[in-house]
Amino acid sequence: MNIHHRLLAVSNLVNHWVERVLLLMGVVISVILFVQVIARYSGHSLAWSEEVGRYLLVATTFLGATVAYKRAHFIGLAGFGARFGRLMEKFIFRGLQVLTLACFCLISWYGVIYTLKAWEQTSTAMQMPMSLPISVLPISGVIFLLHVLTDMSKRHTSRLDEQADDEDGAP
Repeated sequence: MNIHHRLLAVSNLVNHWVERVLLLMGVVISVILFVQVIARYSGHSLAWSEEVGRYLLVATTFLGATVAYKRAHFIGLAGFGARFGRLMEKFIFRGLQVLTLACFCLISWYGVIYTLKAWEQTSTAMQMPMSLPISVLPISGVIFLLHVLTDMSKRHTSRLDEQADDEDGAP
C-alpha cells in the first residue's frame, strides 16, 4: 500500500466524519433558532442562542469548505491550461496545488497562533473562551492540507501503480 492509498484512506475517513459533524451542527442550529423564536413569542429571550448560532454557522462554513474541496465542488480553472498545451496545463495545475498547499499551511499556522492568543478572551453571552469558536480555523486548515496532499500524491503515483489500481478495482 503506497502513500497515496494511505492518505486517501485517512482523507476519506476524515471527510466522512466532517460530513456527520456538519449534519449535526445544522440540526443544532435549526433547533436553537426554533427554540429562540418560540421563546420570543412567549415573552422571553435566550441571550446565548444568537451567539451559539453565529459560531456554529462560521464553523459550518469552514468545515463545509473542506467537504466541498474533497468532493471537488468548487470554482476551478478546469481547462484553462489546456489552451496552452498538455505540458503547460500540468505545470499550471501543479503550481495551483503548491499555492493552495501554501495558503492552507498559512491558515493552519496562523490559526493556531490566533487560537492560543484568544484563550484569555471570553464570548459576550456564554463567557466561554474565544479559542473554542476560533479553533475551527486551524482544524479546517489541517483538513484542507490533508485533502491537498492526497490530491498531490495522486499525481505522483507511477503509471505502474495506476495500472495496478485499475486491475484491483481500487479508487
